[in-house]
Amino acid sequence: MSHRTILPSDLNPIETNALLCSGVAPRPIALASTVSKEGIRNLSPFSFFNAFGSNPPTVAFAPNRRGRDGTVKHTYLNAVATGEFVIAAVSHAMLHPMNVASAEWPDGVDEFPKSGLTPLPARFVTPALVAESPFQMECRLQQVVELGSGPGSGLMLIGEVLAFHVREDCFAGAILHPDALDLIGRNGGAFYTRASGAAVFQVPKPAGKPLGYDALPEVLKQSRVLTANDLGQLANSPGLPDLSGLARQPGDPIAPLDLEQAIRQALASENQAEAWRLVGLRLKA
Repeated sequence: MSHRTILPSDLNPIETNALLCSGVAPRPIALASTVSKEGIRNLSPFSFFNAFGSNPPTVAFAPNRRGRDGTVKHTYLNAVATGEFVIAAVSHAMLHPMNVASAEWPDGVDEFPKSGLTPLPARFVTPALVAESPFQMECRLQQVVELGSGPGSGLMLIGEVLAFHVREDCFAGAILHPDALDLIGRNGGAFYTRASGAAVFQVPKPAGKPLGYDALPEVLKQSRVLTANDLGQLANSPGLPDLSGLARQPGDPIAPLDLEQAIRQALASENQAEAWRLVGLRLKA
């Protein structure tokens, strides 16, 4: 399949933003709560957002200049003026209220009553928490980074987390379970992703030094049945097992392509030992 090469110089800021948001996805959503110097609350979502360190805990989001005219947003003005903001994660149950908050309400409008979301007092900062959010952070602004100038240019706000607020039922031991958080992510256009249920899966990290793709038998690399993910699972093994003495069992496939399909099935069921046994038979086929 061929690829299309696109140069940013050939696009306007709105077209560039659409391309970025479609390809860099899904992105976590920061529902940013701020307050003006006059004490007026503001609540608006931003998907140019992530965490960037844990000592101290550091997050950043970018309420960028508008692509059509280069003006700045109330969230940016408030956070810079007060040095504080709250980031609330957005669960699926908050999807449509969050969407209402994303509208460009006039200056001085409090998006909490507009969206139906509930403000709660924070412990260390003036901006309100969002009662409906399962995970949120009180932050002190540490740095403002301007990424270019003009329409669509980046305005990154980097903040230190002063306090986390996590709904009790989200804990699964030392981690937060994605099904309990039920967060949504932003894709391009009007598309979103729901990060729970069948969309969530686990992949073990390599233990020590894995085998690596380059050490796999050549016949596997040439397979038209085994996918890159299949080969990646085998490459994640701790080492190449001894394949010379692996015995055939009743019902084992004989044809090379059938053996490769059986390898795929073993890997799909996460039975790596059985997959390697079948690899041994494939090398003898």
